[in-house]
Parts: sequence; C-alpha cells; structure tokens
Amino acid sequence: MAARPGSVTFVAVLTYINGILNIIGGVVILLTRDQMAAGNSATLGGITTAAIISLLLGIVVVIVARGLLRGSPGARAVVTVVMIIDLFNGLFLLFNSQVAGGVIQILWSLLIIVLLYTRRANAFFTGR
Repeated sequence: MAARPGSVTFVAVLTYINGILNIIGGVVILLTRDQMAAGNSATLGGITTAAIISLLLGIVVVIVARGLLRGSPGARAVVTVVMIIDLFNGLFLLFNSQVAGGVIQILWSLLIIVLLYTRRANAFFTGR
C-alpha cells in the first residue's frame, strides 16, 4: 500500500476549495444574473444555466473530496468526471461573456485532473 503523496493531499485541498468556490460563485451569479445579462434574455438563460451547474458541481465535489484523502478510486473517478464537466462549464462561461471566470475555471480544473494522474497518485489510488 503506497503512502499518500503530497500531490494527492494538495489535490484534495484544491478540490475542497474548488467545490466551495463553485457554490459561492453559483450563488453570486444567480443573485446578480439580471445585471450581468443587461436585458438580453438569451444571455440570461446561459448565465442561469452556468450558475446552476456550478452549484451542483460544487456540492458533489465537496462531498467526494474526502474520499481522495483515503485513496478511494471511486472518489478519484467522480472528481475527474466533475472536473471535466467543470471544464466544459468554463468553456460555456467563455461563450457567455464571462471570460475571466471561464479561463480560471478551465485552468483550475486542468490542474486538478493533471495532479490526480501523476505516477505517484496512480500508485496511491491503485494500492487501495
């Protein structure tokens, strides 16, 4: 059984932060979506959709982040899938006039995915 590498601990912390930020961001966007859309109903729908996706993904990520610390392959798979969805949500934000938020979300998701699949992380998760 491999010892938990620091990168996995770092990813777990990043995953908790990601989940919390997604929840906060989703709430803020929902509360300010009318101002962000500036009367454009098509943009309003896109912004609302992105906010709801952020909220749901944030909740899932916070729930499964603890499993990463225990070396759960299931938690790793769930976080990977959620980060891929989060990545696409970042692209969605890019195309709905939320460029800065979209870029940050994409880069953050890629960082977590890459760190989850390093050689040491693979040994940790397969050793469980």
